[in-house]
Amino acid sequence: MAIRKDANTLNASEREEFVSAVKALKANGIYDQFVLRHANAVMTAIHRCPAFLPWHRRYLWDFEQELQRISGNPNLGVPYWNWPQGNENASMWDDDFLGGNGDFVSLNVETGPFQVGQWTVVNSNNQQAGPLQRAFGRESWARSLPTQAEIDSVLAIVPYDVFPWNAGSSPSFRNQLEGFDGPNLHNRGHGWVGGSMLPMTSPNDPVFFMNHCMVDKLWHEWQIRFPNHNYLPTSGGALGQNLTDAMDSTPPGAVGSRPIDVLDSADLDIEYDQLLPGTPNPQDPSPTEPPAEQALIVNAAAVNASIETPGEVDQYRFEVPAFGHYTIETSGSSDTFLTLYGPDDPTVEVARDDDSGPNFNASISRNLGVGVYFPRLRLYSAAQTGNYAIQVSNVTGPSIPELVLGEPDISASISAANESDLYRFHINASGVFSIETRGTTDTFMTLYGPNNQTSVIDTDDDSGPSLNAKITADLGAGEYFVRVRHYSATRTGAYEIGLRSGS
Repeated sequence: MAIRKDANTLNASEREEFVSAVKALKANGIYDQFVLRHANAVMTAIHRCPAFLPWHRRYLWDFEQELQRISGNPNLGVPYWNWPQGNENASMWDDDFLGGNGDFVSLNVETGPFQVGQWTVVNSNNQQAGPLQRAFGRESWARSLPTQAEIDSVLAIVPYDVFPWNAGSSPSFRNQLEGFDGPNLHNRGHGWVGGSMLPMTSPNDPVFFMNHCMVDKLWHEWQIRFPNHNYLPTSGGALGQNLTDAMDSTPPGAVGSRPIDVLDSADLDIEYDQLLPGTPNPQDPSPTEPPAEQALIVNAAAVNASIETPGEVDQYRFEVPAFGHYTIETSGSSDTFLTLYGPDDPTVEVARDDDSGPNFNASISRNLGVGVYFPRLRLYSAAQTGNYAIQVSNVTGPSIPELVLGEPDISASISAANESDLYRFHINASGVFSIETRGTTDTFMTLYGPNNQTSVIDTDDDSGPSLNAKITADLGAGEYFVRVRHYSATRTGAYEIGLRSGS
């Protein structure tokens, strides 16, 4: 069975296998047939309508089957694009996987396996239409990717859909996930990448399939959360939209072409590596009987443990007394999967990892603020058992420059393509504060916090003088983080950054 994994957690061999399979499908013409299947479908029969989710689930499943066939690996799954952790600095955009942003002027992708000279796109008539193009964050309506808070808000929406079964439907989980109502999830994935991801030929960019894998994952989780809320309409909708209608541009195959044929992920052997907090998971312990959390001591000897029952999840906790660089890692012969929550909240995910350690061990290494953290460990396969050891260490890592009120601005520079600089600052009492850059470099800024580096508070491009970035926000007490990059992924330049009180 294929397990669909977060694209950022794939190891080097998994990346190579996926890219090789995609390029093999391109070479034999099958990949372009998937582009044409999407491009030539009736737009309103597969978007802005109830069949949006089942149509793309079947389409994605068919593509996955072709990847498995051409690779010879029946367990090869399409990875999903985890939007909150998938911005331009994420590893999925590395040169050995998807490649990065397009050139600032031409938009042509010039890095990675899908760059100019190695990958071409086709138009809806199956004619060659030039190189792959991307323009990260340049659409005015898609400057940033969906946040976890926005995803959580959509996952709470019921019912599945309502009359008039289109972009005006409300309340509608389908419409909010698609992006024509609410925080704009799926559509924003397309818009943020831009370039070749904007027209109906958007499957020309392989990230299309990862974007829709994330969409399907969220529908899968919504179905688990609301088992009594079924697909709608069962009847009375437009042709191709009702429960037992054949969907447009969906060929006959091993799976049927009606919405009813693809509603059960388990029947399609679809499995995801991790579910979000709040989604019931049979692999997790019963919420009515929470497992005891075993304490880990920072810099103490590793704790020996084991997964004795298939599907078992072990819970731990440790205290961070001072800001610093910490590593939580496993050792042993078991293929472990580690998720870290906190600070002081066992439901807020900080990070997760599969194989960053040696021999399929998990390892999470990052700067952590003061608080209690909760590692949760399982084996990658829910059918396996095995022994492992786990430990937490406070290691010497790269220090994060601190912005301090009343002190001079820090002088810095983006000195290499795709580089970004991280800063931190502390707020002792609530108030309005501004973080801004100065200089001649076109900077882009992201503000995270409080007390974590993953929750996006705001982003900005040009609110400061000239092309400088500036974020003004009402902030409570806590620790915050700021990341600065050049607006262009290929350009460099010097700048200054400072923290001020007020606007």
